[in-house]
Amino acid sequence: MPSVRLARSEDLIELAAVERSAASVFRDVGLAWLADGETMDSGLLAALCHDGTLWVATDEMHEPVGFLAAHELDGRFYIAEVSIARFHQRQGHGARLIAAAVDHARAAGFGAVTLTTYRDLPWNGPYYSRLGFVEVDPEEAGPGHLQKLQAEAEAGHEPARRCVMALSLG
Repeated sequence: MPSVRLARSEDLIELAAVERSAASVFRDVGLAWLADGETMDSGLLAALCHDGTLWVATDEMHEPVGFLAAHELDGRFYIAEVSIARFHQRQGHGARLIAAAVDHARAAGFGAVTLTTYRDLPWNGPYYSRLGFVEVDPEEAGPGHLQKLQAEAEAGHEPARRCVMALSLG
């Protein structure tokens, strides 16, 4: 039965392939460079796994088909990455991963969950809006969030299409 659980160290080797598969959808919207870009740093994933802020969605064989990586940023719980392998998209894995992160953030006393995303791509901004996230002023989110947007712009993301979104837990 598909489920969501905290990642284990033995899962880490599979996450780059999951991320690559997930990113392949960007080819369909003229952002192939994202599909071909770097995956999350394996050292960072290992640290988040150790910290208990890396979750995996698994298939019927208990193999990872998606993951969510998060950490504290500006006093908020920041979702750094959500990736679901392309074949497993649109099956509720992302929503279950986000629910796990929100539950963790609430239990840890965070006032909000945040992320940066494309405001216009259906599986980005509009998707997160359906889950209760709202676009917020990056300056109000904090300097770390502004730095994330700046780093994304330097990596080639079009700044006008990017935004910070937050889900208030208050």
